[in-house]
Amino acid sequence: MEEGSPLLKVENIEVTYKHRQQQKVIIQDVSFMLYPGEIVAMTGKSGAGKSIVSNALVGLLDKGLSVTKGQIMFEGKNIVEFSEQQFENLRKDSIAMMIQHSLDGLDPIRLVKKQMLETIRQRKLGTNQEVEQQLHHLLTQVGFSEPELILRSYPFELSGGMRQRVLLAMIVSLKPKILIADEPTTALDIVNREKVLRLLKQLQRNLGLTVLLISHDENSIKKYADRVIHMNEGGVLSS
Repeated sequence: MEEGSPLLKVENIEVTYKHRQQQKVIIQDVSFMLYPGEIVAMTGKSGAGKSIVSNALVGLLDKGLSVTKGQIMFEGKNIVEFSEQQFENLRKDSIAMMIQHSLDGLDPIRLVKKQMLETIRQRKLGTNQEVEQQLHHLLTQVGFSEPELILRSYPFELSGGMRQRVLLAMIVSLKPKILIADEPTTALDIVNREKVLRLLKQLQRNLGLTVLLISHDENSIKKYADRVIHMNEGGVLSS
């Protein structure tokens, strides 16, 4: 699926941890590309630095970590040089991220409908009726046959797999160009794990979504990926 120009190009990035007078390079020479409309899986053992790389792509590196070499090119700009405000706009408009602990991303005691409305208000809204139709359509896209029932539910009433799908619907509503899914199935049982991976593949096909799927479980994800990048501790080995 490598046709045309890459949507995202990561070139020889290095991430360094700095604390007081000490500094340590923890990731170096990481390079890969994402092309429009493909799923790329990034695999490797826990601790290899996969999540650090994904956080670097959206400006969410932990305190003390910074990209000290290389560049990350997106739409002709090196986003390594972005300000905090520019990264915030990037996450809102272009690159969405589903983090490892995303199941905690929903308020358990607020209705799903209210939380979804807050998200889609970041985009242009139509009439109340059009918004209502949009909510139903989004939930149908992620595999719910009774969207009205989900909208009337509280997250604590839903299974882990259902909450994950609600979160995916909220992300899809923002119409991102890239979705980074960082270990999206970690907290799920094997049945829901497969459901979520199949759903990501379906969204890729139906919406032309570009997905960076990060997981230590290469066997589970390689059948859904167009390409697999394997990361060893400190850098990308092969793709």
